[in-house]
Amino acid sequence: MDEKEPLKKILDSLGVRTSAFEILCYLTFNQREVKPAEISEKLKMKSGTVRARLSELKEAGLVKVVSDGYISNIQPYDVIMRIYEEISKEIKEVTGIE
Repeated sequence: MDEKEPLKKILDSLGVRTSAFEILCYLTFNQREVKPAEISEKLKMKSGTVRARLSELKEAGLVKVVSDGYISNIQPYDVIMRIYEEISKEIKEVTGIE
């Protein structure tokens, strides 16, 4: 089994309209260490929310703590595909077209 498969399953279970997914996207596309205070400021989220979601994402293995903040364990491609899958699903639900 691909070593990324467990992370993909976790990512697939994360709602794309959640604060956790928004934080994960921010970390993934920044591709650098980011402190919770920066995430809170840039995403206009309360620091308590950011810290709670980071803790959940860390526990799920989607992010990790490094010397100067957090980094994503997910590649930008994985995030884009997750969004694409969600959009495709919603289009099918609305239009009834497979």
